[in-house]
Amino acid sequence: MGNKRIFVVVSIVLMSLPVFSQCRYCNSYEDFLNGRWQQMDTLFIDKHGKGGQFWLSCNDYTLTTGNKALDKIINKDAFIVMQADTMYLNCRNLRYENTRFAGGYTRAMRIGERSLLFVNRIIGRDALASRASAAVMFGLLGAAITAGNQSKRQVCYVISNGADEKGHIRIRLIEDGLMDQMIVGHDDLHDEYYTEEDTSRRLQASHVLPILEKAGLFNQAK
Repeated sequence: MGNKRIFVVVSIVLMSLPVFSQCRYCNSYEDFLNGRWQQMDTLFIDKHGKGGQFWLSCNDYTLTTGNKALDKIINKDAFIVMQADTMYLNCRNLRYENTRFAGGYTRAMRIGERSLLFVNRIIGRDALASRASAAVMFGLLGAAITAGNQSKRQVCYVISNGADEKGHIRIRLIEDGLMDQMIVGHDDLHDEYYTEEDTSRRLQASHVLPILEKAGLFNQAK
């Protein structure tokens, strides 16, 4: 029985070895589209959040390699990193309505032929205005509470273009207008999407992602 248990443990370890050898990164969106990957020997992934679902991942991953020079590239210059079949997107240069996320990586997936989808907290001018209003009315505590509530509101963003002259990558929030384009021709899914009448809840990743999956957009990327 003991030998069998040891065999199982050894088998699991051996099965995991290829995962650590399949580490690579791209420096830009264009490199990613054209399959220009840089290989790495090792990748360590530190997850800070507690969410297990894709839409609770946020930008709470820290990636390191054990090599200081390469770590600098991963943290500052890399666009996306892949370990096995899981992609991690660098949030450092992402911008939505001239607002940004905190540093770190978030999980991402291909959608359609040229785009990447990822989930993160709601940002943008409206989110900033809400926090500013809360600060005026309730002080720093009110602003902190508002920011905490916003961090729990997970929405979907897409990347379909590379960096601008400042190195910033403009992202798009999947809201009603973009969602209408993405599920055009799927009348049943259109009706399902709008069954949620509350706009804030309708944009949540937990509502959007299953509908996009039913539309087959993730299959197109394979």
